[in-house]
Amino acid sequence: MDIEAVTEQLWSSGQAGDYFPAGLVGTLGYEAGLQVQLGLLHRKLDAGERLGGWKVGLTSPRARAMIGFDERPFGHILAGRIFESGAEVDAALLTKGGVEPEMVFTFGETVDAAEPTEAQLRAAVSRVSAGFELNERRPGSATSFDFPLMVADGMAQWGIVVGEGTSEVGDLDAVEVTMSCNGEERARHVSRDVLDDHWASLARLAALLHRHGQRIEAGHRVITGAFCRMDFQAGDRWVADYAGLGTVEVSLV
Repeated sequence: MDIEAVTEQLWSSGQAGDYFPAGLVGTLGYEAGLQVQLGLLHRKLDAGERLGGWKVGLTSPRARAMIGFDERPFGHILAGRIFESGAEVDAALLTKGGVEPEMVFTFGETVDAAEPTEAQLRAAVSRVSAGFELNERRPGSATSFDFPLMVADGMAQWGIVVGEGTSEVGDLDAVEVTMSCNGEERARHVSRDVLDDHWASLARLAALLHRHGQRIEAGHRVITGAFCRMDFQAGDRWVADYAGLGTVEVSLV
C-alpha cells in the first residue's frame, strides 16, 4: 500500500467533492486509514489550517456493534472550526449535517505517552465542558460503506461547539444530558448508558496518537463520543444541558 499515493488521490478527489472514491473501496486497512487521515491533515496544515484537537470515535457500544469493529479511531479537529456556545453556523457549509452532544476536554498540559494513566490524564485536563460535535455525511462515488475510508476521512468530523464547563470534575459517567431543538426536548441520556468511560477513551486516544507519532497538545480540545446524533436544518437552535457541567447551544442559519 502506497500511503502517499492514496493520500494524494483522496486529497485530489476531495477537492472535487468525491470524498469516498469508488476505486478505493476495499483497498485500505484500519491502520492505513489512520495514516492517510494524518497525511490529509498535514496537507490542510500546509494550506494554512491549524490543528485544534481530536475526537475519539466508536466510544458507543451500539456504534461498534453496528459497524462490527472494536477499535477507537481518532479524528482531527481544525482550530478554525471550534466555536463558542451561542455561535451561529451556516448550515449550508455542511453536507447532510448532524449535531451530537459530546463532552469537550480542554488540555492544559501535553500528553505524549504510550500508556497514559487516568491520573496523568486528569492532571493534564484543565476543564470539561458541555459541547456539540457538528459532523456531516460527505459525498462520494462509492456505493458501499467502507470503514477504513471513513477513518481516512476523519470520522465525519466537521467542527465542535464548546459550552460551559468546570475544572472540578466529578463522576462523568453519571452526567445526564438533555437535548432540545427550538425549545422542544429531543433526547435525554445518562453517559454510562450510552458511552464508554471517558478517561479510558482518552487513554486509548493518547496511546493511538503516540503510536502514530502524534500527541494531545496543551490547548487542544478533545471530544469523547456522542450521546446521540440528530440531523439538523437551517433555522434550528440546539441546546444541551449537562447536569453538573453546564449548557451549550448553537444556531444553524
